[in-house]
Amino acid sequence: MNQHFTYKAFGLIIRSQFEIPEFIVSEGVPDVEIKIGTVPDQLIRVTRKGVKFQATKNEFLIDVDNVAKYYVKNGCEIIIETNRDNVDKEVRLFLLGSVFGALFLQRGLIPIHGSAIKFGNSACIFSGISGVGKSSLAASFIKKGFPFLADDISVIDNNMHVVPGFPNIKLWKDVLDKLDINDENLNEIRPEIKKYHLPVDTFFSKEPLLIDTFFIINPKNTPGYEYEELTGLQKFNAVKSNTYRYRFVGGLEKQLDHFQVLNKLLPTIKVYRISRPQSPIMIDEFAQYIIDTFKLNG
Repeated sequence: MNQHFTYKAFGLIIRSQFEIPEFIVSEGVPDVEIKIGTVPDQLIRVTRKGVKFQATKNEFLIDVDNVAKYYVKNGCEIIIETNRDNVDKEVRLFLLGSVFGALFLQRGLIPIHGSAIKFGNSACIFSGISGVGKSSLAASFIKKGFPFLADDISVIDNNMHVVPGFPNIKLWKDVLDKLDINDENLNEIRPEIKKYHLPVDTFFSKEPLLIDTFFIINPKNTPGYEYEELTGLQKFNAVKSNTYRYRFVGGLEKQLDHFQVLNKLLPTIKVYRISRPQSPIMIDEFAQYIIDTFKLNG
């Protein structure tokens, strides 16, 4: 396969043997090479093994049933083995999730499970467990005119900047309806799943931004909104536990790197736990509450 496509995402120049339409076309010397090929069945000297993944200091292997096997090495190479005729949206879905998560950790970066939005001249990250409303909230901020940096994975580099990911958000059908967004021309992320890719090219911020505030969204069973600022060990543990695919850190032997970057990051940011009612979820109202409470209009 001689054809190559070059992109930029997460502050990296990425050269791929297949198209990745989610990414922004670019040029330059690649930091990361993505290839189609054969991957190892087993890694040697495995330091961490999960149900579907294996990790060593410099290697990572994950097998997604009926989709593909992915091999990540030294933070600069990804090999994909699949029986499909082409690299379709399902293969890319896992590539842009867990596989890139492992690659970021190999490179000593901090991937956060959250969305990043530009307010003024800095970035805020909105994190929390899956399904808590990170992407929904990001979509609401975009509707209000705030630029977008990343969805689902927000990467913090060694300069404490959030680096732009790619201009796309994944949203469920009911969220699109609540935000009055027509899904007629949107692509489903996987067959038979009513979750869609929403392009946000016009509102995408392409420059790295210092992170200012880290919000952890938490659902509760009582009315109204509440927040508390986290400090000390509570602050450290909150950010650490919202690291994307934190379970990979030990296997990749990145505990020390991860600890050092967090220690450098935490004195420069504020961290808040912000709670919203479990239901009904008033997305636009919640976004406006955050803007007003934390004076994010600037």
